[in-house]
Amino acid sequence: MAESSEFRTLKILDHFRHIIAKTGADYDVLWLILRVKFQMDQRRVPTVLSSRSGNKEQKEGNLYLRSLWLYGLMGLLLVPFVVWDTGHYMLQMGLVTAVLMFIIMTSMISDFSSVLLDIRDRNIIMTKPVNARTVGMARAIHAGVYLLLLTGSLTAVPLVAGLITHGIGFFLLFIAELILINMFILVTTSLVYLFMMKFLDGEKLKDMINMVQILLSVGIAVGYQLVARSFSIIDFDMVFTPAWWQLLLPPVWYAAVYEWLFAGGGDVWLYTFSTLAVVVPMISLVIYVKLMPSFELYLEKMAYSGSTSGRRKGLWDRTLARVFCRSGEEQACFRLSASMMRSEREFKLKVYPSIGLSFVLPYVFWFTQLQSSTWAELRESSFFYTLYIMLILVVSVIIMLKYSGHYKAFWTFRAAPIANENVLYKGALKAFMCNMFLPVFLLNAIVFAWTFGLRILPDLAVILLVGTALIPLTSKLLLRKPPFSLSFSIAQQSDGWFVFAAFPVIALLWGIHVFFRTLPGGIWIFGGVLIVANFLLWSMLYRVKRVNVQVSSEWGASKEQNNSR
Repeated sequence: MAESSEFRTLKILDHFRHIIAKTGADYDVLWLILRVKFQMDQRRVPTVLSSRSGNKEQKEGNLYLRSLWLYGLMGLLLVPFVVWDTGHYMLQMGLVTAVLMFIIMTSMISDFSSVLLDIRDRNIIMTKPVNARTVGMARAIHAGVYLLLLTGSLTAVPLVAGLITHGIGFFLLFIAELILINMFILVTTSLVYLFMMKFLDGEKLKDMINMVQILLSVGIAVGYQLVARSFSIIDFDMVFTPAWWQLLLPPVWYAAVYEWLFAGGGDVWLYTFSTLAVVVPMISLVIYVKLMPSFELYLEKMAYSGSTSGRRKGLWDRTLARVFCRSGEEQACFRLSASMMRSEREFKLKVYPSIGLSFVLPYVFWFTQLQSSTWAELRESSFFYTLYIMLILVVSVIIMLKYSGHYKAFWTFRAAPIANENVLYKGALKAFMCNMFLPVFLLNAIVFAWTFGLRILPDLAVILLVGTALIPLTSKLLLRKPPFSLSFSIAQQSDGWFVFAAFPVIALLWGIHVFFRTLPGGIWIFGGVLIVANFLLWSMLYRVKRVNVQVSSEWGASKEQNNSR
């Protein structure tokens, strides 16, 4: 069944044979490359369906195609916005486009960046008489086909709803814009990677690509607020207010076309936005096609490794381990966990975007509040409580601590004479606290203290204590497997529901904080309770019960030498 669907895709591609050939690609070779890639994709586990891969042996077929029904369920959430008869197409279709671009871009980052940057097939293909433009075109079409399938699943129901509600013109325009959106996302992402590969190489290039992927995730989330701020309420009517900075917001471009064609007339702003919606993707595509050989050439840099400052980072980890950990075993686990969190790119790709979002989300609420109040009023308000939102970082990272790209190496812990497995948990949790949670919190705390004044210092200390208490508690509830012991291929999509479930808990803690602050000396009482809670949670939940295991001094010495390397 999977094979027939792939052949249908290739048969559709045959209709564009002459167009592809005009780009300089060898269509026959490209067709063969794509056929092999599609067949190999039967072994690939997409992010959205990865929770099923570890349960039963999968049947033959493309797992990604089987996961599309889940995206179809997500698309149901868009139906109310599509059928929403407000007469303000800029608002409703701007929101729809923003949501679609967020989902497509995050899928592009998590599932398809590895397709665009894959160098494993170069040793096979590039040793044959195949030109670089053919390989690059196959790479782009491979990712583009799956992006279109994802988009089709997301928008199947909204498209039908739009056809019934707004007519055939709306339906055809929706399809055309979806193609342009996919083209824009795929091509601009590739051009960003190309720009970085031109100036960087080795480890710096890989780190920078990780950083761009993180910034894209954060930027799209922040873009929601910018789209919403493009509208203002005047006499209980939603009014679009054009501004120059909206030229940088693609969702506004695509929404403007609906406003122009279906809301009757327009102005120079709508014409400009509508032009950008068509011109920018087309120009980007032409540039990308011309630079495809350069992309393949620079991609070779991904195979090289550069020098790193591992010695300096190792010294910093050893210092933190001595401060926060008691036993030598716990210190070794701390240092190992810190190294894994810092060096594993797949872990960083899964976790760092949530860290970035946790850092930014409090300011998103500021941004919204400033639409109805002044900066002076914000500084005198109680909006410093929004710092609680960053505590979602604790849940989102801890549920990922059990995964690793090098999970097969976990057998060494089973073989080593470790007295108690709890040292693995404590070491990993303390490494997360020192290297991820505390830096993000302290940066936010500095900004909050500067904004709201020194009056909130006790509150900042309380929020810090709440966060450090949540770390062992969350781990005990959600971290059922030892750290770094499972493959990312079985990372459960359902884990995301734990993050949503954490919001009411954080809101409850927020409310308790507000209650104690209304009492005379209540903030100090609450702080004292949290100090005791931290001591009990860290010492009791992962108590290291010593067993009668004789560990020779020679083994301990050799282990210390290995950890110092």
